[in-house]
Amino acid sequence: MIALGVGFLFSLFVIFVQPLASIQWRLSDQLFLPTSPSPNVVIAAIDDDSLAQYGKWSEWPRSLHAQAIENLSQAGAMVIGFDILFADQSVDDLELAEAMADAGNVVLPTVGIAPTSSPQSEITYRDFLFPTSALREAAAAIGHANLVPDGDGVVRRLPLVVGDAAGEDYPAFVVAVLYSFFATPLPQDYTAQNGMLYLVDRHIPVDGRMQMRINFVDEPGSFTRLSYADVIEGDFDPDTVKHKIVLVGMTATGEPDSWVTPISPEKMYGVEIYANAIDTILRLRFLTEASAQTNALLVLLMVGITGVALPFMRLRWGTLLTIGLFIGYLLAVFYAFDHGYILNILYPLLALPVVYVTVILCNVLAEQSDRRHIRDLFGRYVSPQVAREILNLADADQLKLGGVRREVTVLFADIRNFTALSERLDPESLVATLNSYLSVVVECILSNEGMINKFAGDSIMAVWNAPQDQPSHALPAVRAALEAQQAIDRMQEREPDLLKVQFGFGINSGEVVAGNVGAEGRTEYTIIGDAVNLASRICSAAPGGQVWIGPQTYEQVRDTVEVAELEPQYFKGKVEPVTVYRVLKFHTREGTDE
Repeated sequence: MIALGVGFLFSLFVIFVQPLASIQWRLSDQLFLPTSPSPNVVIAAIDDDSLAQYGKWSEWPRSLHAQAIENLSQAGAMVIGFDILFADQSVDDLELAEAMADAGNVVLPTVGIAPTSSPQSEITYRDFLFPTSALREAAAAIGHANLVPDGDGVVRRLPLVVGDAAGEDYPAFVVAVLYSFFATPLPQDYTAQNGMLYLVDRHIPVDGRMQMRINFVDEPGSFTRLSYADVIEGDFDPDTVKHKIVLVGMTATGEPDSWVTPISPEKMYGVEIYANAIDTILRLRFLTEASAQTNALLVLLMVGITGVALPFMRLRWGTLLTIGLFIGYLLAVFYAFDHGYILNILYPLLALPVVYVTVILCNVLAEQSDRRHIRDLFGRYVSPQVAREILNLADADQLKLGGVRREVTVLFADIRNFTALSERLDPESLVATLNSYLSVVVECILSNEGMINKFAGDSIMAVWNAPQDQPSHALPAVRAALEAQQAIDRMQEREPDLLKVQFGFGINSGEVVAGNVGAEGRTEYTIIGDAVNLASRICSAAPGGQVWIGPQTYEQVRDTVEVAELEPQYFKGKVEPVTVYRVLKFHTREGTDE
């Protein structure tokens, strides 16, 4: 549920805020693959050679353009589109107008200036610059030549229709060229329906601002190109332009009419962008961008699949599912683009790692919480050290039967006359009394880093140096027993109504086998060996209120504690008597008694 919640919030964020839009645009730019351009579009480029031959562009007489129109018309060009704004009066405008009128197929541009807000759906400009009146009247059609880059400065779309403040519509320059190419008058209505604008007998997908996504064919220089100087001089093959669309535009080095496009890091001249737009419409290579609703559904789909499935899957399979969805969606993006549909790449794919990481974090936190809970719960029945050891072995898949030899110190503590005590008390009171005393003993054992191995009615078994290494293991065991005796005495003084009982303590050191004992379905971490048995026998022999230790324990603590050597004791399982010692007290470091 947490993963689904995070995924849903992520979906709302990307749907309504639209972050990283420029990254999404850049990713979609990588989908373009080079293809051959339409042979019906030719560019007459005003290139460096043309400027070298005829001089500075601003000083060109318009009679040169009239000559170019005459040569192209005689060569059979179907339409001649000038990406040149003849807005200033010139002495030879009439000559150019006559050439245009004679050709009957020349399209000129207009340019909108000062974009303004408007209730109209299309992009609106406050005013427009037109060609001179003589040229405007002689032109076969007029179309706007405005390019509107996206927020990252890349030209990806072309407004097929723009408007002015008075509500007048202006078709794009490329639209005017195509209508002239098909010898059809421009339409009067430019209303889009269901995201489609019907032009030149084609349903062209547009966005809410009447912009068409240009399906670029290749990097700059892909279309058939003639030097404009050769066109003026008539030094070209007429078949190159016969029955073709000829676009005249600036391509000279250093000219400002160049733009960044998705197809190449090299800037593309405006006339080439128009050529790509015409190619898109001519060959029906339309691109439709997925709507915001579609993108939202895709993000939610990714969130839903991963958010529902991953919490119930192992990490390996969850990772494979996420990778599979990632690759599958990428393949779907490529397939859709090949069929003219642009899916959002970034947000659905970004949703996958967002949900995946959320699930992983939730699992980690849940496992840590469960582990703490299990360790705490488990530690109520066995010592924290045993709990940790068993959990670590389980994590390493090593919780198996078997053990290792270790030298340990074992402590047994047993209540004296417990049978008689149990006959005098009801079960509830007996358990309450037992818990009060055992809690004191357990606290002293744990504070001295002992491991509570097991409880058996009124007795406790504790171990040092297993499962964790403790180099000086006998000393803390003896200290735990003495501290427990002292703590019991203080508790009895503090609580005079408490039933008085006494513990006998037996401690012994020696080599044992420590590990998991039992069956495959039920194991117990414990220690086994003669040293354990002897510790139990010593405890049974020790009177209440006394701490007895075996010979090996005594050897390890003899310089630290004061003892009273007892008569050798015969214990069950032992042929020879065993010397045991009663611990009296600890020596201080200064040589005085504690």
